[in-house]
Amino acid sequence: MPTTLPFDFVAADYLAIALGIALLIFGRKLYWLALGGLGFFGGLWLAHRFLDLGSTGLELGIAFLLGIVGAVVAVTAQKIAIAVGGFLIGGWAVLWLAHPYYPELGGWLWLLAIVGAALGVVFAAILFEAALIVLSSLVGAGLISHASQLGRPRETWLFIILLGIGVMVQSSRRRKVRRREDDD
Repeated sequence: MPTTLPFDFVAADYLAIALGIALLIFGRKLYWLALGGLGFFGGLWLAHRFLDLGSTGLELGIAFLLGIVGAVVAVTAQKIAIAVGGFLIGGWAVLWLAHPYYPELGGWLWLLAIVGAALGVVFAAILFEAALIVLSSLVGAGLISHASQLGRPRETWLFIILLGIGVMVQSSRRRKVRRREDDD
């Protein structure tokens, strides 16, 4: 979601921060939460931007519905959900990072988003476990840095730092689990 939330909904910022923290720490195990959260916040942004419903309640309802769909798809079709998640998160990450350059990029922006989405799919397919860690950390870091409303470039630095923290925390948790499995 390249712009701020579509309306003054402070609870959404707190929800984004809480979800972001959970994903930074437990994202590999809660991949369904990453896709559900992405569905919710993406649905919130899309409903406001393209549907012009005129009702915050309807926009939140659509966002909630898309969040549930994302979570259900993640649980029932894990591999497909990871590929779809890689596609959406890869495209979203490129849009988010390119946001300051929108005017200069013009029509190239969507090509960059498609390339980012394709790389997200490839990354998810080749490195499934690592992809869960990185993709959930991307979403967690993005949600927190976006909700912080610090403005550029501080938001970008916060995003990069949180991404690194999320990857390190989840990777260390993964190594601990493997050690315990090897000891058994």
